[in-house]
Amino acid sequence: MPKRIGYLYEKVIDEKNCIRATIEMTKGKQKNRKAMSIRENADKYGKIIADELASGNWIPRPYKEHTIQDGFRKKERHIKVPCLHDQAIHHAIMRITAPYIVKRNYFYNCGSIPYAGQIRATRAMQRWMRQKKIIKYCQQLDIHHFYETCPHWAVMNALRRIFKDKRFLALHQKILDSMGEGLAIGFYPSQWYANLVLMWVDFEIKQRILPGCKYVRYMDDMCILHNNKRKLHRAREAISELLADLGLMLKRNYQVYKIQGRGVQFLCYRFFYGYTVVKKSLMYRISRKMKKARRSPTLHNALSVISYMGILRHCNSYNYRKSRVYPFVSIAKCKGVISLENRNVRHARIAV
Repeated sequence: MPKRIGYLYEKVIDEKNCIRATIEMTKGKQKNRKAMSIRENADKYGKIIADELASGNWIPRPYKEHTIQDGFRKKERHIKVPCLHDQAIHHAIMRITAPYIVKRNYFYNCGSIPYAGQIRATRAMQRWMRQKKIIKYCQQLDIHHFYETCPHWAVMNALRRIFKDKRFLALHQKILDSMGEGLAIGFYPSQWYANLVLMWVDFEIKQRILPGCKYVRYMDDMCILHNNKRKLHRAREAISELLADLGLMLKRNYQVYKIQGRGVQFLCYRFFYGYTVVKKSLMYRISRKMKKARRSPTLHNALSVISYMGILRHCNSYNYRKSRVYPFVSIAKCKGVISLENRNVRHARIAV
């Protein structure tokens, strides 16, 4: 194991770090007047944050709560949104923490990691699926209510494996205490804490439980490819015990199946030997969105079209795009709608 890192508290309370964190916090909040005001006075607010952290007087403020219906399946998610002041402090702390987490991260952990994401996982699966004689079986696992049940002590233990600065760790403990039970969806550090807890699980799978397997993880969704079905079942039992030690539990809907004919359904794709397609439900959803975008070329529809084109770009979809996309929408016009909206927002901000 590499040496633990110390002397990070001084980097967190550095005024330049706090100013930069304040600017980063306002990204994507162009329509929030208070956020834009903070951005314009970033030097002033950054100094206030640095002084508050240095004096040890920072006490997390109450957060706002609301429930949303996420995705086309309308999955209910409970969102907790901290105030802008606390968000800036979270960014100041995570700007120092995140690089060390990324450095120790498993390469094919692709959820909420900079420069990784769905593209890295997709390319890895496509590369592995070319090895037809080696890859025969797939196992898919999911953690039961990961964010809601992840214990804070597991996060702190994971942090202590990397960091030894007590004042730095105390700041993380304050963030965790302010979340309530589990990891709060809506807090910027939550995604980093989630990956930090499962980092040890990734290491154990690749080094001890099933060495030589093809393994990729996207947040709490795990996909393991191997040529031995019995070893996959034994690996699942070992992973379940490992997660139980962390206060977590696997869902009972795990799957172990033969890839031949069925393919691997992971993320928004189905991976077969030698080619990749999108899931059928997503294919129908994209078709409906293209027709809707032709009737109503709004900003929301234009953004949706560009997003879906990014998904189609990484699979074998030439014939689908030729028949279901290009006859209905123009990608250049969608980009023009987005560009025009961005210019209008920029001019309105300058005028205010």
